[in-house]
Amino acid sequence: MSTKIILFILSLSAVLYMLIIFAFTAGWNSLRNYSFSHRTLKTSLSVVVAFRNEAGILHELLEAFLHQTYPIELLEIILVDDHSTDKSKAVAEKFIRTNKQLNIRLLDTDGKGKKAALHKGITSAAGTLIVTTDADCLPKKSWLTEIAVLYEENRPRLILGSVIYDREVSFLQKLFSLDFISLVASGAGSAGLGLPFMGNAANMAFEKQIYLDAGANALNTGFASGDDVFFIHYVRREYGRKAIAFIKNEGTIVRTPPPENLKAFLVQRIRWSSKARAYTQPWALLVSYTIFLFNFMLTGILVSSLSIPWFLIIYVLFIILKTLTDLPLLYAFGRFAGKRKLLPFIFPFEMIYPVYITYIAFRGLFSYEWKERKLAR
Repeated sequence: MSTKIILFILSLSAVLYMLIIFAFTAGWNSLRNYSFSHRTLKTSLSVVVAFRNEAGILHELLEAFLHQTYPIELLEIILVDDHSTDKSKAVAEKFIRTNKQLNIRLLDTDGKGKKAALHKGITSAAGTLIVTTDADCLPKKSWLTEIAVLYEENRPRLILGSVIYDREVSFLQKLFSLDFISLVASGAGSAGLGLPFMGNAANMAFEKQIYLDAGANALNTGFASGDDVFFIHYVRREYGRKAIAFIKNEGTIVRTPPPENLKAFLVQRIRWSSKARAYTQPWALLVSYTIFLFNFMLTGILVSSLSIPWFLIIYVLFIILKTLTDLPLLYAFGRFAGKRKLLPFIFPFEMIYPVYITYIAFRGLFSYEWKERKLAR
């Protein structure tokens, strides 16, 4: 392939990438920052948490449930054990014994994997509105109240919320956190455009009946990860884009620890990227393939610079362009989420991002391990 063709494809993918990120930024800025007034809540709400081997951190989430401002008579908490091999189940059982004021149940999954565990919890729930989160997450005390108020005021069928890393210590963890907020901000911005396609089940709320209606056709894709994204696509397809809302409220931000090391981070991202092959929504396909192509071309330019030294200048120039494109969205979301301290790490993050994305995209085509289980894809 000639140098002119390579530079043309790189430039074209850069333009498409810029247009998409500018659209995300506009979408984020268009979202109203909700400030809810006090009102009498009426919605029965079930929080469903699937867990496996989270003994070291599960108690923090359980303690957070004690401090929720949501009316206790309307709240149900369902914990589903996914065959834990540590003391997670014992931690949950002890909490239930010592906090009888909460309506909390502990179930064992009927199948294997998080997908089956969530299905068990959701189908067993009594609430009209289901809220899901992960066992290693920590919500604020107004989390459930804010979600319920939005639901009662606007009646969206599906509510997406923010998830961020917290307690970053090492340089790598700060880069992991930047990567994560770029994903969350992009999903939020896309929802703000009326084109929701990405979210995280660690902070998601939806009507139970819609989940039951979705059934196997929408969720049993054969992928070990991605039910949250496929569910978003299903709701948008069946009920329209207005049925999905992103809640822009600081009180609904859910925090989770960052991966401990590079290996854990890469395995997590490989698991997430493996589902992209099942996308059918045009907007999701356009975003995914544009981001991959741009970063793949940048990676190719970087590798080629070993034999064509001036390609390194091209790489740096496009990285600067990418950084300037990404900065407004990362700044806006970082300000909202209290993560502006990460902004000085943007340039080193951008320098290695294309290689990381290219590796993740190709590695996601093969099997990987997650929580002591080997997954086919």
